[in-house]
Amino acid sequence: MAVITNPINNIPKNKKSHTLGWSKVWEHHLNAVIDHKCSENILNHDIVYIDFGANYSGSLNLFGGANQELFDRLNLVMQCKRVVCLDWPFDLCSSLRKRIGAKTTYKGFTDEWFDKLEAFEKTVTLLKQNDNIETRTISGITMGDSHTIAFSNKNDAVLRNDGKTLYGALQLGLKTMFRGMTIKGDITLSFGSIDIRHHLLRQNEWKDSLTKLINKYVKQGSELERDHGCKVSYAYPVPVEWEGRKIPKSGFYKDSPFYGSVQERRIITNSFIDELNKHKVNVVAPPSDWYTMDPKAYAETHMEFGSSFHIAPLYYRRKDFGVTTGHLDVYD
Repeated sequence: MAVITNPINNIPKNKKSHTLGWSKVWEHHLNAVIDHKCSENILNHDIVYIDFGANYSGSLNLFGGANQELFDRLNLVMQCKRVVCLDWPFDLCSSLRKRIGAKTTYKGFTDEWFDKLEAFEKTVTLLKQNDNIETRTISGITMGDSHTIAFSNKNDAVLRNDGKTLYGALQLGLKTMFRGMTIKGDITLSFGSIDIRHHLLRQNEWKDSLTKLINKYVKQGSELERDHGCKVSYAYPVPVEWEGRKIPKSGFYKDSPFYGSVQERRIITNSFIDELNKHKVNVVAPPSDWYTMDPKAYAETHMEFGSSFHIAPLYYRRKDFGVTTGHLDVYD
């Protein structure tokens, strides 16, 4: 049996956590269990997968400093039989070593100890969503922005491009964004929410811009179907976020969490959906009442815990958008 853990930060237990949602995607793919606190139990597993979290971007955020708890957890990981890092390389030594001698750095972090960690890091392999391994069955691909997790099927490889707009993806070309994967099975595309939140309303003639954008979106999706014999579906954008909700700076554009009023963004969200439907394409649509309910009520019920703008794991597509089992558990 394999286990997934994180020596840097606990993997959240809150069922509305976006971070937990990403760990759960990997848990299903790898037929693994999650050790939320990187406990000694990880030593009982043949493979230990390290998941630094959905919001990790290669740099460490140590709110408590390089403390003894971190030291003990890394020592545990170094004792494991086989360690595989998910999404990002296991590259901690270079940044942690700089903290030697700081007030918040545990005395066990010495140059000699970091020499051992550096040697260990060379033994850790890397696994990404676009890699094929025998222990997981991939029958489709969901590709898009950070909302992609919510719109993926259980057996989909999930190719997240956090912060990527639909406009930017189409400029690159959708066919170039599969990271070397063989394109087969059902494909779900999940772009557009960022364009609505930040960009389309900045256009003088946003309706014309939106029509052209959707035309190009469907054209490139149709080319994928033609060239690879796959079925392509288009996820609806997420409902408009409640303005009273705290949004992390990573979600800002030009120092703002969104552009335009709630009503304006709701109109453009509905227009985006209407434009997709005009093309009679396959769509992945959350319950329609999400788009008409009070934004605050939607945020408190269906969005991730605390802050940010993602759908909570209880209401993912793989959970039938919470219609039947949303209040019970994250996954079966």
